[in-house]
Amino acid sequence: MTESVEYGLRDAGCAGEFIEQYRALDGVGDTKACLDLLRRHRCELVCALHEAQKPIDVCDWIIRGLEREL
Repeated sequence: MTESVEYGLRDAGCAGEFIEQYRALDGVGDTKACLDLLRRHRCELVCALHEAQKPIDVCDWIIRGLEREL
């Protein structure tokens, strides 16, 4: 695993255990398993993003309602 990939994984929010697992898979040349691991992490990030979006949407709804009253 290159240093830039490791930094990228850290920037993507991957924990140490994830990085070690990725390093082990990469070390034996299992690119498919590396992709699967990254895709699962991406899915978790997208789910977290959607959860974080919900309160923002509610705030926007309230703001629009208040603006209509002006």
